[in-house]
Amino acid sequence: MKKRERVYAALRREPVDRPPVSLWRHYHKQDQTPEGLAQASLEFSRRYDLDLIKVTPSGLYAIEDWGASIRRSNHDDTPPQLKRPVVSQPDDWSRLAALSATQGALGRELQALGAIRAGLPPGDPPVLMTLFSPLTLAYKLTGNVAGVIQEHVRDYPRDLHFGLATIAETTARFAAAALAARADGFFFATQLARSSLLTPEEYQNFGVQYDVLVLEYAAQQTDLIILHLHGKDTFFDLVHHYPVAAVSWHHSETAPSLGEALLHTSKALMGGLDRDLLASGSPQAVAEQVLDARRQTSDRGLILAPACVLLPETPEANLQAAIQSARTPL
Repeated sequence: MKKRERVYAALRREPVDRPPVSLWRHYHKQDQTPEGLAQASLEFSRRYDLDLIKVTPSGLYAIEDWGASIRRSNHDDTPPQLKRPVVSQPDDWSRLAALSATQGALGRELQALGAIRAGLPPGDPPVLMTLFSPLTLAYKLTGNVAGVIQEHVRDYPRDLHFGLATIAETTARFAAAALAARADGFFFATQLARSSLLTPEEYQNFGVQYDVLVLEYAAQQTDLIILHLHGKDTFFDLVHHYPVAAVSWHHSETAPSLGEALLHTSKALMGGLDRDLLASGSPQAVAEQVLDARRQTSDRGLILAPACVLLPETPEANLQAAIQSARTPL
């Protein structure tokens, strides 16, 4: 099977010759230029002959153009830091303006995306652009201070709704621009869909409402959207209500397990690799985990991937072991 054929068959839970594989990591120094991110992404995808490429820009890329002052990294394994919050007071949300999707930092990522697509065989493998949910971007604008979001959800809802509407509009515009730059779909990441941070009702009002605005707009143009539920104690049931093809979550750190998820949703699963085991386990242990994931799913409906971005210390030998085990006949 060709890579695209293999990925789409997995998304439909149809038979495959082997599970498609996706891996991704950050390039905190190289991602500061579109050429650097494109080159690093292409080299990584070729090294492991990946079936599905997730473009992974800076975690702060989508808030830069709202005036984020960022301390850049001189090393690929050290993330950038927000020097000061863009939003700290409730009325700061009203100062956010809808952004151009093709200029500034967003334009930079479109250039990187275009260069990645140009460096691959036509149409194969599929390429995902990373999108963050509107509430996740709001969280990043506060400097990743959950307390600010919680306070504004509970005490200043009108202000926060104003900001989220602006963020959702910009995110939807960027999604359209990414597809025009030849992305095949999206890896849609939400970091606050968690019971330890918000109640289900709060996430319904401030998360789901704006997630769906972006996702339904994107789903009109692509059927390759993967929902990533970041962290522990996530609202996994969101996968039932969102127009997505697959779900990614920290399956080795929080419920449901991979096997439980098979019974919980008809969507495809993106996972099977514990990133802590990848970072510190033996190649043999990694290979055994891959085989276990394949046996649990019978090689149907599984895109083999880490539960989240690879840890910087992950050794080459373990990634190669995962790839080889994914390609070994059951």
